[in-house]
Amino acid sequence: MKKRCSFWVSVLFAGIFAACSAAEKNPAPSLPQTMQEPSGLMEESSGAQDTSDSDGELNGTEDPSGIFNDTTGNTGSSSSFQRTPDVPKESSAQSSECPSDEDGKHPIFPAEYQKLLRKGMDVDWSKTNQGRKYYNAQAVTDFLEAGISHVRIRIADNATDDLLKGLDQQIKDCLNHGIIPIIAYQADEFKNAPTQENIKKVVDWWATVAQRYQNTSYLLSFDLLIESTDALNKQPEKLNEIYEQLVTEIRKTNPDRIIMISPRFRSDPAYLHELEIPTQHNGYLMAEWHFYAAGPSKTNDRKLWTTGTPQERALIDEKIQLALEWQKNTGIPTWVGAWMPGNYNDGNDYTIEEQISFASYITQQLTNAGIPFAVNSDTKFYDRQSNEWISEMMPVFNCIYN
Repeated sequence: MKKRCSFWVSVLFAGIFAACSAAEKNPAPSLPQTMQEPSGLMEESSGAQDTSDSDGELNGTEDPSGIFNDTTGNTGSSSSFQRTPDVPKESSAQSSECPSDEDGKHPIFPAEYQKLLRKGMDVDWSKTNQGRKYYNAQAVTDFLEAGISHVRIRIADNATDDLLKGLDQQIKDCLNHGIIPIIAYQADEFKNAPTQENIKKVVDWWATVAQRYQNTSYLLSFDLLIESTDALNKQPEKLNEIYEQLVTEIRKTNPDRIIMISPRFRSDPAYLHELEIPTQHNGYLMAEWHFYAAGPSKTNDRKLWTTGTPQERALIDEKIQLALEWQKNTGIPTWVGAWMPGNYNDGNDYTIEEQISFASYITQQLTNAGIPFAVNSDTKFYDRQSNEWISEMMPVFNCIYN
């Protein structure tokens, strides 16, 4: 009997020793860079068709459609906002026990949202009269089947009841069919004249929109400003000022929703370092940037593309690297809100083969970098009246999405 007990004690101690040795050889992995805390503010280191993105570029809390309630559990109460402005860290318990981010019922970490976005498209469903007139749910179905994961719904007009009712339907259709919707506001008055009066108009616009969608799926996100251009480029402090006010206002009703800010000079990543991180960002913040939003050029040295020379490819690589460095330094994920395969609004003098060459390279480089993107724009590839893809553009489309 004593020999048998001694045998089992020896087995027990041997098992404990083996487990401890394995733990020493395989320590727990550290968090990825994009999930680590930012250091705070950045250090200073340096109605018309497609009128932005470089293409030229309801009051109250009631949900009138009844489709957005009871999906997030977000009460919208500003008093519940008691968080520090750190990028949230995902624990192993969260990653194993929380439901999938793709259901949109729980706040989504920016690093995870970045992965969900994948390849998208800019749309003018709510931006132009024609876009609003011809929008229908078949477009969403067709987009999903073609490999489009998100849509950047651009808006230029005031947040009227009619506009918001149309937007309600578009968001509902997207969420029902598995496409991520992003609301992006143009704010032309402010960009042309960045006065306190115009800042207030933009804050009021987003207050209305944020309140209306406060109980909507967390898959919906807010892209605060489409391209800082015109007079605003000369006053970068005004851009940071409006972001501070906008984020503060939106956080009253949407404490955990993804919000996106973008740098000046047509969202050029070279100016990401100028952005001051809004104090109320609450960890649910991304940066939107873009390049070639109006397509490449055969003469403009800043966005030159002819045959895809090493120098021309380097222009693309440089922009991507700037975004990656800023992303690493801040822990804030980025994405490309607009790029165009050809100069469709400025001569359209690229052949289909030339567009494929350019689009293939930029798609591959962004994919390699892990940066999602939206292509500019839906009307160049999809006939919204007939709900059919434009056949001559399919080779370009397929090289991006397939």
